[in-house]
Amino acid sequence: MKNAITWVKAAKDYHDKTSEQLVPFATALKNQLAIDPDVPASGIPAPLTIPIYTTNIGDLNTDVVARQTSRSTNLTSDELSKGSTLLHNTDILVNYIDSVCNQKFPGNVAQITTIFARFGLSPAGHGGVGHKHIFRIMETAGGSATVEAPVSGTGAVYHWRWSIDQVTWKQVKSTHKSTVTIINLPHDVRVYFQYDFSPPVGRGIYPTGDANAADFHWSSSISEVIPASTTTGNSPSPL
Repeated sequence: MKNAITWVKAAKDYHDKTSEQLVPFATALKNQLAIDPDVPASGIPAPLTIPIYTTNIGDLNTDVVARQTSRSTNLTSDELSKGSTLLHNTDILVNYIDSVCNQKFPGNVAQITTIFARFGLSPAGHGGVGHKHIFRIMETAGGSATVEAPVSGTGAVYHWRWSIDQVTWKQVKSTHKSTVTIINLPHDVRVYFQYDFSPPVGRGIYPTGDANAADFHWSSSISEVIPASTTTGNSPSPL
């Protein structure tokens, strides 16, 4: 395998929780975000905010209390809808948490696991799908490199950049796939790569990108020496 960094992803087993269990889990996660020394609430991807998430929790809790008061065992369509909204926004927050942790402590499984635990999270298993948890250079060819980022969910947008000195960076076109072939790279020099991602958005909502690269939370770098072209020109792989 080419140069790579192990990526520790948080398990999303909270999807198996009932509404009664999801409300306190989400509340504890929100409360930890407000005070956590490693994962700042100020970096939560827009348009989601702590007040919006708090409202999501309260909306679902209102339906849970009403159902318990009426002693009903059936979830209403309204409760199902509010539960789905809360789960979706929880996914955004959990993706943000594991992104910040991996960028701050690249490859440090023990440290990241400790931070996850503060949020009531645990690492996802790597058995059988280990490649999905690794930021790596898959292969290099004449003047190009194929780079793969950890999968961040259907609808995520992946951002990419490269550099030969880690000072001046060139950002390339973002993709909806976690693998990209970057062409027209300099030959016979070591090239460094970084990536970031925007989490999935709701169905029917177009993903957005910020033109200011300074707003990205770029990963740690991986690198490889790029060989010279052996043919005239380079052709990108289909994206």
